[in-house]
Amino acid sequence: MSPSFTATCVLPLMLLLLVVHMTTVVESSNPPKKITVRITNTLEDNLDLTVRCKSKDDDLGEHLLHPGETYEFSFGRNFFQASTLFFCGFRWPGDPKLHYFDIYSQKRDECSKCFWTVKKVGPCLYGQCFLWHDS
Repeated sequence: MSPSFTATCVLPLMLLLLVVHMTTVVESSNPPKKITVRITNTLEDNLDLTVRCKSKDDDLGEHLLHPGETYEFSFGRNFFQASTLFFCGFRWPGDPKLHYFDIYSQKRDECSKCFWTVKKVGPCLYGQCFLWHDS
């Protein structure tokens, strides 16, 4: 093969094949692209729960959950940095504090369906309970 044929045809073809292969490897090693967070009110004493969740870019608004009700939202992960973060504020009657928690942290959570229950002591993800991040 002549050097010009190699430079103009073979090398670009090899580069293209390498890029396609690397894309396939990266996509197959990544967890699902869509994350779903579900928050269920399991407060003791059948209290209503007010929830407001935000990310750096989005405010999802305030939601009132009666006992046993759920609020759910979905979003895409950040593929270039493990930086996707949603935090929520929680409050209920009889407690003047606004309780905070990082309801989804890409650095911490491996779930694609992150189903939380909320109790007075803190939120629980599949039976593992956490304390509030109150100041």
